[in-house]
Amino acid sequence: MGIRSKLIAFTVGIAVLAAVVFDAYVVQTLGAELGEHTEADLAARTALVAEAVARAGDLEAEAPALAAGLAERAGARVTLIDPRGAVRGDSSVAPEQLDTLEDHASRREVADALHLGVGRGERVSKTTRMRMLYAARRLDRPDGPWIVRLAFEPVAIDRTLSAAHRRVVEGTLLALSLAIGAALVGSRALSDRLLYLTEVARAMRGDLSRRARVQGDDEVAALGGALDELADSLVRSRRELGGEGERFGAVLEAMREGVLVTDERGDIALVNPALSQLLGVRRDAVGRPPIEVLRSASLHELIEEVSIARAPATREIEIAPAAPGAAGPPGRRLLVVNAAPLALPAQGRGAVGVVAVFFDVTELRRIEGLQRNFIANASHELRTPVATIRASSETLLGGALDDPEASRDFVEVIDRNATRLHRLVNDLLDLSRIEGGERRLSPGTLDFAEQAEASVALLRGRAREKRSTLHVDVAPGTLVSADPRALDQVLTNLIDNAIQHTPDGSRVTLRAKASSGRVVVEVEDDGPGIPAEHQARVFERFYRVDAGRSRATGGTGLGLSIAKHLVEAMSGDISVTAGASGGALFRVTLPIGKAGAGRAAELRHGMAQVERV
Repeated sequence: MGIRSKLIAFTVGIAVLAAVVFDAYVVQTLGAELGEHTEADLAARTALVAEAVARAGDLEAEAPALAAGLAERAGARVTLIDPRGAVRGDSSVAPEQLDTLEDHASRREVADALHLGVGRGERVSKTTRMRMLYAARRLDRPDGPWIVRLAFEPVAIDRTLSAAHRRVVEGTLLALSLAIGAALVGSRALSDRLLYLTEVARAMRGDLSRRARVQGDDEVAALGGALDELADSLVRSRRELGGEGERFGAVLEAMREGVLVTDERGDIALVNPALSQLLGVRRDAVGRPPIEVLRSASLHELIEEVSIARAPATREIEIAPAAPGAAGPPGRRLLVVNAAPLALPAQGRGAVGVVAVFFDVTELRRIEGLQRNFIANASHELRTPVATIRASSETLLGGALDDPEASRDFVEVIDRNATRLHRLVNDLLDLSRIEGGERRLSPGTLDFAEQAEASVALLRGRAREKRSTLHVDVAPGTLVSADPRALDQVLTNLIDNAIQHTPDGSRVTLRAKASSGRVVVEVEDDGPGIPAEHQARVFERFYRVDAGRSRATGGTGLGLSIAKHLVEAMSGDISVTAGASGGALFRVTLPIGKAGAGRAAELRHGMAQVERV
């Protein structure tokens, strides 16, 4: 018997399945109609019972007896629930056991009745252990909303559905008995053989020595033969591979370094997850040339060099960021690539691929550059005051001590440069603690007006020396979320810079206002300002717009860098632009403070004043 004939027998089975589906549809439709009718009847009974309960006097005392009496008249289980969700009466529970029942306020039908006036539900009762239909109605009384609930066991529905199901099944069996009988005869042989092949296939998952060895010349026999051939092939493959593939894959998955393997044509054959994450290489990169995916001529040259020379090579390359929307590295990367030839015996004699291992040194090179720049800048900043102190001391030791007027001048020079060295070392230590996370900030709600006045008060003396005017424009009650010491240091640095770098008689203004959940702080002067080409770099360490002038005023070149780190540590940002009068306008935005933290703000401000003193 061929497979086509066997499929005809299978079609008969499909017909049986269709009959069963029809049976289920009829029973479900009938059940839905009976259920709707029963729910409507139960809702009507609930309304009548609720009217009877509404006439009760002391419902809490009468509830047990009232529930039992109304249950007989309503033909259903009656439950009375007080406003707190406790069951006060239940026709299926003895009065002395009511206290053992759990809170019913969370029952679906009860919750719906409390909110909507009526509710319904269907589930297995935790009390009676039977499937029940529930209908609930809210009864508003002086002591609060009571719930009248009726429960009905849908036995009649189940009986009707059982009878309908039985009749449909009988009719279906009668109509399909002949077809099923014929299908059974035809499918029995096919079913047994397919079940046997299924058992063999399942056994092969754990024992590849198992074989089907099916006799015959039909499609099932061909399937059994193919299954045996597949098992033989798997045994040979397992013997040859010996688990090497799994171990190799596990190593690639676990490596933090990126790995790229090319085939004999120079196309990508494999990339590991680390390389995909590092350079944004997608899965569809396999089969494409590396230069097309990574767009690096240096990498292309390295792979060609290794492939031709068949010798390892190392090179540091730069991968530029990809164009917007294109697949590729997310940003500029500096990579050290170790490449080596890879023999591919399966591809033919002499075929060579390349395996390249990528080490990301972008951050390492950036840190090295920062260290070099920092050392160079710090050395340069320290050299001038040290040289001045040394020259002055040598002059004094060389005979200037005998000249009181000259010796005083040299001592003053030594004092000024020692003070500058002291400030420079303190700023370096402060910046180091901030960048290293050693300085812990404790942001809290502060009254910015008080904080601003306290910071300005310390600088009014310096302003008077230059005949400059300090103006504070902050609305009382402006609250800011910040660390008091850090905020004071930021304001002091910005105001002190404004005083230093403006001519005598200038005006420096400190203003603040709340806007969109943030506090915007501005320090503006009417001095010469900062040219646009320098504005983006003034927050770098040791960067000066006018180096000579800054050193003459005693600046260290670290104040704005410290201010930037402190502002960012307080979840804010800082920038500089040109002011309305052409001077410099420094703008700081910080989170707005919570009005309920006023007392805590006063305490923190008091502590800050004590520390300042």
